[in-house]
Amino acid sequence: MKKFLCLLFVPLMVLAVSCKKDEQNNKGKKIPVPEAIDLGITVGGKTVKWASFNIGASKPWEYGNYYAWGECEPKDIYSLWTYAYANGANTKLTKYCPKDMTDFWDMTAKPEGPDGIMTLYPSDDVAHVKLGEKWRMPTPDEIDALLALKENADYTWEPWVYATDDNGNEVKDANGNIIYGLRITRKSSNAVLFLPAAGYRENADLVMAGIHGAYLSNSLKSTYSNPWKQYLLEFGSETDDMISIGSRDSGISVRPVYVE
Repeated sequence: MKKFLCLLFVPLMVLAVSCKKDEQNNKGKKIPVPEAIDLGITVGGKTVKWASFNIGASKPWEYGNYYAWGECEPKDIYSLWTYAYANGANTKLTKYCPKDMTDFWDMTAKPEGPDGIMTLYPSDDVAHVKLGEKWRMPTPDEIDALLALKENADYTWEPWVYATDDNGNEVKDANGNIIYGLRITRKSSNAVLFLPAAGYRENADLVMAGIHGAYLSNSLKSTYSNPWKQYLLEFGSETDDMISIGSRDSGISVRPVYVE
């Protein structure tokens, strides 16, 4: 994200935390399956439906879990030192790195150089891993198609609105704060998509919750010169720019899509 996540990562002197603890904590927990909301979006000849809530949530307004790009479990610490596809000792990537970015690559992972993989394998896509079937994280093109609805007369676009429950009552978080987010309504079908401003996680901290929303895509930012950056959907009270890039070791929300 341009304002908050686009700075190059500066390693902090924190203790690395093993993902095994988080895997044990999440083992056996059933992830609720969301409804697939049909907003009438078609990309590449396929119908793209957006999930009704985030991974780890059970309601549209709930924040849910946060995931580093390509990881499938939430963690206590989100940093370079705990990121699954980096050698924290020398800040080098071990997976998902463009071919021409050798300086970022750990040669012990693949001596011949970067793997050149820009899009997550299904086995590294948390939406597909948790929900199966045709669920996955959205592509950049699918995010662009969602944002294009802003210019379509069949849709009501509310970039900063408070969440309401099924009875129309405003929803508050555990601290009594009103939950804000982005709401898109298709007038012809009354289909509604709400994305809460869940913030993001850096190290052990939840940052910008209630002020800023960020959602992962399944791809690296192809035109950016740093393979640590992936394509994001973002929004907030302070910006109208809804396309950005984020540090892939940060913990960010995931709103899956169902593709038919």
